[in-house]
Amino acid sequence: MIEFEEFIAYIYGKDAGGGGAEERTSGGRHDRMAKSSGPADDGSERDWAQCKSVFDAFAGKDCTLEIKEWAKFCKDAHLIGHGFAKTDVDLIWTKVCPKGKRKIDFNSFKDMLRLAASKRGQQNCEIQDIVEKSHGPHIHATKTDAVRFYDDKSTFTGAAAHNTEFEGTNTEAHVGRHDRNMAAAANELHDMEASEDDWGECTRVFEAFAGPGGELDGKEFIKLCADVKLLGGGFTKQDVDVVFSAACRPPNGNGKKFGFDGFKDAVRRIAKKKKEAVSSTQGLIAKSDGPHLTGVTKTDAVRFYDDKSTYTGAAQGNTNLCPDGQVGDHGADRHEKLQAAQKELEEGGDDEGDWTEALKCSAAYGGGNGVDSREFLKMLGDCKLFDGKFKKEHMDTIFVQAAGGAGVRKLDDDAFKKALRLVAKSKGCEVGKVVAAVAAHSSGPELHGTEAEYSRFHDDKSTYTGAHHGK
Repeated sequence: MIEFEEFIAYIYGKDAGGGGAEERTSGGRHDRMAKSSGPADDGSERDWAQCKSVFDAFAGKDCTLEIKEWAKFCKDAHLIGHGFAKTDVDLIWTKVCPKGKRKIDFNSFKDMLRLAASKRGQQNCEIQDIVEKSHGPHIHATKTDAVRFYDDKSTFTGAAAHNTEFEGTNTEAHVGRHDRNMAAAANELHDMEASEDDWGECTRVFEAFAGPGGELDGKEFIKLCADVKLLGGGFTKQDVDVVFSAACRPPNGNGKKFGFDGFKDAVRRIAKKKKEAVSSTQGLIAKSDGPHLTGVTKTDAVRFYDDKSTYTGAAQGNTNLCPDGQVGDHGADRHEKLQAAQKELEEGGDDEGDWTEALKCSAAYGGGNGVDSREFLKMLGDCKLFDGKFKKEHMDTIFVQAAGGAGVRKLDDDAFKKALRLVAKSKGCEVGKVVAAVAAHSSGPELHGTEAEYSRFHDDKSTYTGAHHGK
C-alpha cells in the first residue's frame, strides 16, 4: 500500500527523505556520484610533513607540480601497479587539477594520493608510507668523466684559487708548479735511460727519415711514427704532436725541428706513453727499412730515357746521365749498321726454312693480290702468335713498316715475309718458328661462326617439290 503522504510527495516532486526534485535530475545525480567517488580522508592519515618534503623535491621553484612532474613522481615513487595503471595518472590529474590550470599545490597533491590509494585498494596511510620512502627524482643523465683541472681544486689558479665558494683550493699551489712539473718529468725520463739498448740501428732509421739535414720536422716525425707502427698501445695520433713539441724544445731542438738527441728524448716519451721499456720502442724502430713510399705513381718505361745507349750528342758523354759508363751506339758507322740490319730484315737468313706453305697461307687468307691488315690480323690470331710480348696493338705498326708506307693497303709475298720477320723480332724468337706456325694454317681461315641445326626440308634435296625439284 502507498501512504497518502508518499503519494502527495510524488505528485509535488518530493521524495520521502525530504529531498527536492533537483536531486532526482541528471545534474543532481552527477553531483552525488562525484561526491561519492572524490578524494576523502579515510581516517587513517597521519602528519603529511614528510610527504611535503618529497613533494618539494619534485616540485618547481614555485612549489607546484606540473603534469609531467606528477607522472615522474608516480614512476619514481613506484606507485604504478596493484590496480593503479599508467592511464590512471592522467585521469587522476584531470579529476583533481582545476579547469584552466596547469599546476597543482600540495593540497591537490594530497587529494591525488587519496585517489591513488582508492585505485590501489589501500588506505591513505599506506600510500603515505610509500611516498615517504622516496628520495626525490631519479636522475638518469650521463655521468661526466673525472677532469683533474676541475675536480682537483688544488690546481686552481688566479681568482679561482681565492674563491671561497670552492673547497680545497690552495692559493700557493701554483707558485713554481711549472718548474716542479718540468723537473719531475725530466727526472722520470732520466730514470728510463736504464732500460735503453744500443742506439746504432735507431740512428740508421733516424737518418733515413731525416734526410741530408740530419733533423726531423713535425711532418717527418708523424710519418716515422706511422711507418714504424709506433701508434697504438696508449700512444695516439694526438700524442704525436705533444711528444714532438716537448722533444724539440731547446737544447734538443729549435722549436720546429730536432736532431738525434731530440729524437732519443722523443723515443723515451713514446715509451712512457706506451708504458713499456725504452728498449721495446727501440726494437720497433730498428726493424724499419726507412720511409714507405705510398701514393707515388710509377712512371712507364720510356726507351729513349731509360736506355742510355740511345743517347746522342752531349747527353752521350754526360757522366751524370750515364753514371755506369753506358755509351750510345751512335758512332760514325751507325748509318751503315742500320742499313745492314734493314737488308738482313728484307733478305732473311738461312734459319727461316721453306716459305712455300707460309705463302700458301697468305694466298688462302688474302687471295692472289696480297693480304690486307684485317686479313693479316685474322691470320695472326688463328696461328696463335699473339702473346705477352707481341700484342694486337703492335700489328698495325708491323704492317705499315712491312708494307713500306701508310698508303700501301696490301702485302705482297716479299712484304709478307718481311712482316713475319718483324713479328719474330717483336716476340724475341727465331723466324723459323713463326714461319712454321703460319705454314700449319695453309688450309685457310678458321671459321668461328654459329653452326646451323640440321633441317631436313632444306638439307635433304630429295624433299624439294615444284620449281625446286631436281635442282
